[in-house]
Amino acid sequence: MKKKLLLLTVAGAFALQMSAQRLVVRMDDLGGSHAINEAIIKCYQEGIGRSTEIMVPTPWFLEGARMANENPGLDVGLHVTLFSEWKEYKWRPLTHCPSLCDEDGYFFPNFDPRREYDPQEVEAEIRAQIELAKKYVKNLTHISIHMGATPLVQEILAKLSTEYGLPEQPGPELNVDMLGFVFRKPGTSRAGEFLELLKKAEKGKTYWTIEHPGFDVAEMEGMFTRAGEDVGEDRQDVTNTFTDPAILQYIRDNGIELISFGDILRENKNK
Repeated sequence: MKKKLLLLTVAGAFALQMSAQRLVVRMDDLGGSHAINEAIIKCYQEGIGRSTEIMVPTPWFLEGARMANENPGLDVGLHVTLFSEWKEYKWRPLTHCPSLCDEDGYFFPNFDPRREYDPQEVEAEIRAQIELAKKYVKNLTHISIHMGATPLVQEILAKLSTEYGLPEQPGPELNVDMLGFVFRKPGTSRAGEFLELLKKAEKGKTYWTIEHPGFDVAEMEGMFTRAGEDVGEDRQDVTNTFTDPAILQYIRDNGIELISFGDILRENKNK
């Protein structure tokens, strides 16, 4: 009788494993501000976040690196940053790269296909960001790009990704599906819609999603300004969603496994 119960228990656990999903929650912009750093760590410790992307040129990079190292289970990717999109909160490159900068020495706010970027300057800047990230971040497993890239930047990024052994993520080798995005309407929360996305996910698949946690504090209001959008309020809602009790309960009840890009990369390496 005991043997039969054991077999039923094992079979049930195996069936749950085969029917459940796996989920990678990527949290961008570690290093962007103190409030962002704290929110990302909260979402890792108390919520569903397992992967984060760190920005080297930003002012709070060193704190972000330290906090990531203090949470060794948090997977970290280098978020290569080649432009500075906010109006009054800017950052500069690590290297001398005038083709990537405005007249004041800040990164351009976005990529413009009409600009001529110097390939040597692009490579030197990306290489410098990789080296600094490797110096301060212990659990650096992959690389990504902040806000997109031109074909030139993508070609150089691919080259350095191979050279440094930092796969670009999310890459095709992960075999993951996009869970989807939820864009919050003013005065509402995205938690309910995010839960519905989880419920619609197919069993036995691995999904990933991406968002930007933060706290709605004065620091965020002073740094991140965009016409018609309360950035602090929106990022606070991301934090609330990633730590939402109903979402956490649904994940537990349905055996959804919270994993990171690093987990999948290690699995593939060991195959």
